[in-house]
Amino acid sequence: MKNILVTGGAGFIGCNFVRLLLEKHPDYRVVVYDKLTYAGRL
Repeated sequence: MKNILVTGGAGFIGCNFVRLLLEKHPDYRVVVYDKLTYAGRL
C-alpha cells in the first residue's frame, strides 16, 4: 500500500486525477488537501 498526498485535489484536474489514480491503483491510500477558496468540487 502506498500513501499519496494530492494538493489541490478538489479542483477539476485534481479531482479527475484522484479518480483515475484510484481506478488504476485501488490499493493506494489517497489524502486530498485543498484550500477550497474558489470552486471546489468534492
